[in-house]
Amino acid sequence: MRKFASLTGLAVVLALAGCGAPDERRAEDPLAAARALVPEDIRAAGKLTVASDLMFEPMEFVEGGEQKGFEVDLATAVADRLGLSLEFVQTAWEDLRPHVISGKADVVMSSMTDTAKRQEEVDFVDYLNVGSSIVVRADVSGVETLDDLCGHRVAVQAESIYQDLAESQAKRCPAGRPLRIVVAPDGKIAVLDGKAEAYLHDYPIAVVAAEKDATLKVVGEQIEAAPYGIAVAKERAGLRTAIQTVLFQLFRDGTYDELLKRWNITEGSLKTGAINGGA
Repeated sequence: MRKFASLTGLAVVLALAGCGAPDERRAEDPLAAARALVPEDIRAAGKLTVASDLMFEPMEFVEGGEQKGFEVDLATAVADRLGLSLEFVQTAWEDLRPHVISGKADVVMSSMTDTAKRQEEVDFVDYLNVGSSIVVRADVSGVETLDDLCGHRVAVQAESIYQDLAESQAKRCPAGRPLRIVVAPDGKIAVLDGKAEAYLHDYPIAVVAAEKDATLKVVGEQIEAAPYGIAVAKERAGLRTAIQTVLFQLFRDGTYDELLKRWNITEGSLKTGAINGGA
């Protein structure tokens, strides 16, 4: 069962915003207290730096030299409400969390699932609920579930939840039908190049990949839906709370729903804004 963390950070912001006379509160910018929580170095720079592996349409990708996707648009809205410009920095998947921990980036937004293991390194603010999917070559039959992957080569990204899923399933496969894991930067390319018969990826990304390439197809139901989170360094509690507060504003004013519709991922709506809500 997924656990949901308390929203005490939001309570702090609301308490700060509650100071002053009633008339003053009504006229006050509801996000002023959130902006005050943004770390001084970020305010001085005037921008929010986001580490992201910009490879996965419709979440974050580059098209015609332009950065696009649901997460790009959501990050833009968050930065704008905090009075900041936005810089997305292309970062290899394995370097995403290290860049935030070391201060090379302020946050990670890169289709990153909030898990208990990752919470040991960073904090997450949750904003989308997404399951994994199996993608196979269009000529592959008989694959619908994880059990059906036994006897096949399965491509996964290193240090991803897909690798965890594949390794767990491999232990359950019978000796005569081993699941062979192929670690690759892009599972889709591994399948198209004939290095694997299937790959695992997040449902919305898998659907777009199959829509754009008739040699691929998504099979079966979504697997183990879990929250995506904006990753923030643990010592930056102020930034974490500021982002959480802005997300709640985007939930209330309809911006979040508008972006979900724009990128056709309304089924992933998650309005908890939980801190470390993944299991």
